[in-house]
Amino acid sequence: MHSSHGLGAGLPFKTIIVSPARNHILQADSEHLCQKWISAIQAGVSKAYSSESNQTDEKNENYGSSGGGGNVPDNVGGNSNSNSPSTQNSKQQSKSQLRMNQLLSIPGNDRCCDCNSPDPRWASINLGITLCIECSGIHRSFGVHMSKVRSIMLDAWEPELLKVMAELGNDVVNRTYESTVDESIAPHATPDCTRSIREAWIRSKYIQKAFVSKLPGFKDNSSEKIQSWSVRKRTKRSPGRSLIKDDNLSTTQPSEKLENSTVLSVSTATSKDNGNGHRNSEVLVFGSDVELPEVNPSKFLDLDLDSSEDSSTETEDTEDAKSTTSWEDMSKLDPNMLLYKAAQARNLPVMVEALAHGGNSNWINEEDEGKTPLMKSVETGSLAACEFLLLNGAKLDRRDQKGRTPLHHATIHGYTGQVCQFLKRGADRHAKDNEGKDAETIAIEATNADIVTLLRLARLNEEMSTDGDEMYNDVFRDFSNMASHNPEKLKRK
Repeated sequence: MHSSHGLGAGLPFKTIIVSPARNHILQADSEHLCQKWISAIQAGVSKAYSSESNQTDEKNENYGSSGGGGNVPDNVGGNSNSNSPSTQNSKQQSKSQLRMNQLLSIPGNDRCCDCNSPDPRWASINLGITLCIECSGIHRSFGVHMSKVRSIMLDAWEPELLKVMAELGNDVVNRTYESTVDESIAPHATPDCTRSIREAWIRSKYIQKAFVSKLPGFKDNSSEKIQSWSVRKRTKRSPGRSLIKDDNLSTTQPSEKLENSTVLSVSTATSKDNGNGHRNSEVLVFGSDVELPEVNPSKFLDLDLDSSEDSSTETEDTEDAKSTTSWEDMSKLDPNMLLYKAAQARNLPVMVEALAHGGNSNWINEEDEGKTPLMKSVETGSLAACEFLLLNGAKLDRRDQKGRTPLHHATIHGYTGQVCQFLKRGADRHAKDNEGKDAETIAIEATNADIVTLLRLARLNEEMSTDGDEMYNDVFRDFSNMASHNPEKLKRK
């Protein structure tokens, strides 16, 4: 690595990183910053070498103490190569097997979501379900706007996708899409059924949404006593904690007993305290009776399933403020507002319900500065909620009343994971808000070094017209993994 006046001569304050495969040119704003970049990179390289050396020493000591014939392991020398094709293939198979074990450990995922066939090997990533090969073929035939099918074993999976799947799963999703099954409309698919039966069932279930319970209307008899509604917030956990059953999720308040269950698959009606210790009306709480998936902790040791860059703790005065979104009048209950509130609550099961009722991922809430559900989910710092909306058609070019895009919002909140997530999907880093500020300007003003780095790497990659540059992809992959595995490391400036 060095400064040069030959390669990339038109660029001032540049640094060239020389690798065996190619050269990478980095440009700074000043000579001082250029030297700081060089020092930081050199320090990082030295630390990496030191870490690798220490790990090698530890491995050698372990081999020696285990009676393996000295301090040198058997595969060191000329007989084996850890980077050989066979070794790399073995690592990939091991990674795929781990992913399959993770996904199939989610409740209901060990059988096909549509026909109950055992050991599914496919998934619909935007629905959050696992499928057998026969049902996956039907899903593919309906187009990616309905179902995005991916192989569990053969395709690449980003950490964000695993987080989405862990929040949902077959049991949770079928509570919405098989809430009121009527086999007179279509007989239920089985592992051995014909293709025509399988296709009719899947079409009725996901396209016609024939088995989805209706939302109660403002003037419906079913909602005569119900005056207001809200969405249960998903609990934020400490990093590294797996998804486990939370017995308190079935109540709006710790001492409050749920009663008068509604016909909705993921909601419960109960009484709301008016602040004076009296309950004055029936209310609807979406997501109250959906427990967090019971996931075996050993299956997800490498993934912080419920991580969020929002490290704030809710300290509102009332328990309602902690556990639910704000209460809304029943006249405002529609699929779009339900999706918006579910995004605010980072509650993916309720988001599934809202989309099943026809919610629009790009709906604009004029009462909240013209924000979209994606912008609202950014505020929570939840990678899973953002990814779920993106998988279901949310657009990154939408602007609120202040001219801000989701990338602006992620930068303002300092959420590096979301910035990386959006840039990978082609977010416009040039977009300026009503004050003439783009994301990079906001990040510089906030002295957020990680976000500035990501935005400048994206700019450099664009200027050099090297789509798919190895270093660029590696850096973004590292940030994605850090946001999913160790989000606390990104809480820095």
